[in-house]
Amino acid sequence: MKQVFGKANGHKKSLLFFALAAFMASVVMLVEYYHRNYAELMQIHQHERLSQQLSSVRANIESELNSNIFLADSLATLISVNPQSDNEQLTRMAEALYLKSSSLRNIALAPDNVIRFVYPLTGNESVIGFDYRQSPEQLHTVELAKQRQEVFIAGPLTLIQGNQAIIARMPIFTDPPFNQRYWGTCSAVIELDKLFKLAGVNELAAQSRLAIRGKDGLGANGEVFFGDESVFAEAFSSETIRLINGSWLIAIAELPGTSYNGPALASSYIRVIGYGFSLLLLLVFISLFYSYHLARINSLQDPLTLLPNRRFAMKWLETLINSRAEFCIISLDLDKFKLINDRFGHAIGDQFLQEVARLLQINLRSSDVACRLSGDEFLVIMPRISKQHDIQSILQKIMTSFKRATFFANGQSVAFELSLGTAFFPSDAQDLESLLNQADVAMYQQKASHKLSQQEKKQT
Repeated sequence: MKQVFGKANGHKKSLLFFALAAFMASVVMLVEYYHRNYAELMQIHQHERLSQQLSSVRANIESELNSNIFLADSLATLISVNPQSDNEQLTRMAEALYLKSSSLRNIALAPDNVIRFVYPLTGNESVIGFDYRQSPEQLHTVELAKQRQEVFIAGPLTLIQGNQAIIARMPIFTDPPFNQRYWGTCSAVIELDKLFKLAGVNELAAQSRLAIRGKDGLGANGEVFFGDESVFAEAFSSETIRLINGSWLIAIAELPGTSYNGPALASSYIRVIGYGFSLLLLLVFISLFYSYHLARINSLQDPLTLLPNRRFAMKWLETLINSRAEFCIISLDLDKFKLINDRFGHAIGDQFLQEVARLLQINLRSSDVACRLSGDEFLVIMPRISKQHDIQSILQKIMTSFKRATFFANGQSVAFELSLGTAFFPSDAQDLESLLNQADVAMYQQKASHKLSQQEKKQT
């Protein structure tokens, strides 16, 4: 009898041993699986964060360069119109332009390609009398600007003073638009160090490996003038910096030896929890983590149209406002959407909203964000747009696209009718609520105008 129970107990012990072994193996597999996924999520998050910073740096460089070129071009225009301008006139205008810039080192005028005027003069005395023909590298860019009869961004170049700079060459002709009488050139010297500091290049380079290539606007085919060339082969993200006469390519890669296993304490904590608790607690932990992760993603996305939702829109707008970045919003509301739901049913109405989302996305820039706020209300966020005339072509494109599109519901064509309202930050409003109200007021005014037009058509 004892032998039988002894064999039975031995059998149970064996089963328990194998069960425990299977349990431990399962726990190890699950913990390590979670740990690997955690590392991947950390890597993805890190790459996304750095990629967003890279995009911001690219936009900052473009903005800073364009603003400086615009300032210097004003002086070139003065010479073109009045080539006999004296030094006093030139100094007054150059001073006014110079004070508006944060990275402009100097503005130089070179009649017949010999520098005769520079502002500010202090610290730049050595360039007076410099003949571009004495420097083949600089003369080449001056001649290119002259031949193309447009602004040419040269460099980075080593200045006479010894530091690196971007130089915008603006050829000056005294007989526009024929451009046969060449007066000389206007050069806006933009300090590379200041430009990169203002654009956030140095800050980003401290967190990653960063490189920029495309000397003289040659893009991917140009020389590397910031960082190491190997970055381009190992980059996880890159952006094209658009110049007037070409482009630069900026790329970002991980720092050597970067580990995405997470912070040491967090990584140890995960393993302690995984190996210290039972399989049930481990499964609960993993389940809660992934539920939270998925819920967080879903909380920022409209499940019907897959557009960002109101929560995302409000957070993004707050971020833009806090950064004091110029942007525009478009409040969009569908006219007669309730009639579509009532006539064809909510399933057709949902399909109609999905098509609206699709049409919006294909007619916006890559930097724009279309969001669904609720029901038939949509909001478009457009960075780097600050004036009404900048958005007219986009609004026209959206309206034309919707007018041409046709939606079929149960074999019947349904036209897209919508009302739009715009508001600009910071010119129209200084806070989020006022900005949204401004756009809504403009949208409802257009909606009222549409109703009035339809009533007049019926009466006639």
